[in-house]
Amino acid sequence: MKLNQLKYTEIKKYLEKKDCLIIPVGTCEQHGPHLPLCSDTIVAERICDEISSKYNILVAPTVNYGVNLPIDDNMTGTCGITYILLKDTLSSITQYWKNQGFRHFFVVSCHGDFFHIRALNDTGDNITVIEPYDVDISDILERQVCARHACEAETSVLLYLYPELVDMSKAIDFDVPIEKFLPYLEHKSSKKLDGYVGNIGYATYASKEKGKLIYTRMKQKAEDVIKEYLAKL
Repeated sequence: MKLNQLKYTEIKKYLEKKDCLIIPVGTCEQHGPHLPLCSDTIVAERICDEISSKYNILVAPTVNYGVNLPIDDNMTGTCGITYILLKDTLSSITQYWKNQGFRHFFVVSCHGDFFHIRALNDTGDNITVIEPYDVDISDILERQVCARHACEAETSVLLYLYPELVDMSKAIDFDVPIEKFLPYLEHKSSKKLDGYVGNIGYATYASKEKGKLIYTRMKQKAEDVIKEYLAKL
């Protein structure tokens, strides 16, 4: 159920039974030469929509911009916002809804930037941040132990959900030791990294079959968190 597709009188009736709202938060961020900039966004939206249909929970319009790595700033099309702006945006829109009777918000984001996640968590006590990719998938992956960026995991999920948006002929593998990439994750460096074209991980090992297994766990993680809250109502 889309919040912005209902009349305000219908939303008022919804609040007589439920007091929560799901907010997808995406990015406009490069995902290597083989995945679209909307990769984080459309996966988060898909999870939110499926949970909404199952539990009759409203889904808010997507926040389409997030905090990106400085190293990606010059990669064409990428556009991010600051930690402060993301935090203030979520604080502002949730305050509007709190004034109208909403009491809890589930923020779903498939983007793992340190400052991005921190901004979401710093928005307020009435917000539960759900990171679907932060789930154990080590038994599914061949070359990785967790999701990275436009990698074996993310590419697999896109192959499963939106294969028409994936160009595997352009997928490449690129790895870098965590200690070498840490300054980038901490936004302390933006200098060019030799061999980096946007993705970190082993995209060529992706498959639709892996994507189905990974996506199922991601959705289940989000569903479990929301289901636990609904049980208390």
